[in-house]
Amino acid sequence: MGTGPVKAFLLWVLALSAAYHDLRWRKVPNRLILAGLICGTAAAALGGFPDLLRGMEGILLGTALLLPFFLLGGVGGGDVKSLAVIGLFTGPSLLLTSFFWGACAGGGLALLSLAVRRAAFSTDGVPEAERPAPPTLPYAAILFLSAAIFLTRAAA
Repeated sequence: MGTGPVKAFLLWVLALSAAYHDLRWRKVPNRLILAGLICGTAAAALGGFPDLLRGMEGILLGTALLLPFFLLGGVGGGDVKSLAVIGLFTGPSLLLTSFFWGACAGGGLALLSLAVRRAAFSTDGVPEAERPAPPTLPYAAILFLSAAIFLTRAAA
């Protein structure tokens, strides 16, 4: 038996915890990221050096995918750190798949949120300073859940 089911289980635990924190406080705590790094490294080490190497490649790719958007102010630091941890669990190839579908889901939710906001709030004649702040999306939660789904499918 490979480490796939173990990784999938651990990623689901992280995904549900990240979703809770991200939905409730719009923040993924660093202690959760650290727990993910420790568990992911341990699970990858069980698979041997090639698995550990794929995990390190996944961390680098996950960081590289979101860091430019963080620097431009489009995503938060927790989103970047979360995708790096996801990369540790999935490796680069599955990271790209789960990131693509997570980005599609996030984009769809952003459009839906924008449409609801536009329908609910009229900004005609309201000064910019008095307009409600735009809602934020729990993007780390979306990314973690997308990765957990794809890793579970790959482990089956």
